[in-house]
Amino acid sequence: MTASDTTSAAPAAQQLQPTPSQIEGPYFRLGAPRRESLIEPGTRGEVLMLSGRVLNPEGKPIPNAVVNFWMSDDEGNYDMIGYDLHGYTVTDAEGRYHMEMIEPACYEPRQAKHIHVKVQGDSRPLTTQLFLSDDEGRLRDRWFLPELEVKIEDAANGHKQGTFDFVIAQVTEKDNVTKASLDGRV
Repeated sequence: MTASDTTSAAPAAQQLQPTPSQIEGPYFRLGAPRRESLIEPGTRGEVLMLSGRVLNPEGKPIPNAVVNFWMSDDEGNYDMIGYDLHGYTVTDAEGRYHMEMIEPACYEPRQAKHIHVKVQGDSRPLTTQLFLSDDEGRLRDRWFLPELEVKIEDAANGHKQGTFDFVIAQVTEKDNVTKASLDGRV
């Protein structure tokens, strides 16, 4: 191969790394409501607005992906009879989501505040956890991965905000899915 051959070749498309999966953790429940805020009357804790996108490994946004969140309250307890601090949203045409929530508390045996998430587009569900950059305990938590860290900042309204993009692999021709499922990919 000559030097001119190497310079004329198109560079390979940069693939995004899929979001790492994590343990489901406690208390995921089917039937959570669709909503844009997990905060209800009486909910205590520091308000956090989390937003981002759901993308495929090529960086294309995935519309209509389901992003399901659940977390502990400000004392480290989970609601097992209702859906406090549990709900899902669906991405828009540009793959964007946003969810208002609180900053969850840490609980034994964990060392980090964390948010549980399930994400599904035309894909298998991804189950993972997000960690907050302003929580020093994350560095001691056995499940912490830097790729799952949400950069937390102070918002103009006095609350906190963070952004996280999920990257999920969609179904392929090797999966046992219908033609319509394959056609639904981006």
